[in-house]
Amino acid sequence: MRVFLERFKQVTQRLALFLWPLITVLLGILLARLTVSRTTAYFFINHLHTPAGDLVFPYITELGSTVAAILLSAALLVFHRRIGMVLGSAYLFTAAIGGVLKIWIGFPRPHRYFEHRLHDIYFVPGVQVLDNFRSFPSGHTICAFTAATVLAYYAHNRYWSLLYLVLAMLVGYSRMYMSQHFLEDVTAGAIIGVFFTMVWLSIFGGKEEQLSR
Repeated sequence: MRVFLERFKQVTQRLALFLWPLITVLLGILLARLTVSRTTAYFFINHLHTPAGDLVFPYITELGSTVAAILLSAALLVFHRRIGMVLGSAYLFTAAIGGVLKIWIGFPRPHRYFEHRLHDIYFVPGVQVLDNFRSFPSGHTICAFTAATVLAYYAHNRYWSLLYLVLAMLVGYSRMYMSQHFLEDVTAGAIIGVFFTMVWLSIFGGKEEQLSR
């Protein structure tokens, strides 16, 4: 346990530039959520639609998809074998945790939760809106933050971690933008993705290899 805690501390230090902005955003979300209801937060975000957003976010959300996870892991296996193995296994680890929570909690997605208020909701044209009890946490967000955490950890230039963080946050926002998830689902997905990936890196991450500049 002492060895693990020491490794976890090292991982945290290595990810400092990635973690502090994220923590700041999460605290802001927490404070905002304490002042408004789930419904108010949902409809506030739902009313922020633009033609450009309707065009771009369905593509951005795919960065958190299973297909993206497979392709990115495969690409890294070719160029950075160890990093590819760590990323691929981290995906499996965090996805398993997210999957268990989805089944255990069984919270309805927005389309089901607001089934009597669908006329008040803006749905992005061409997007298939899910209607089930697998809303919490957001799997796409877990996937995106898992990748962002691994890539930030191995980045030679630490400032790349800010780009990875922004991309992961955009994936999370896209899930709300397209009415697939609530703010709570996405926030939990980000926390799960980052924390459990850090745990995985503390056990299997190593520190001898880095991505190129």
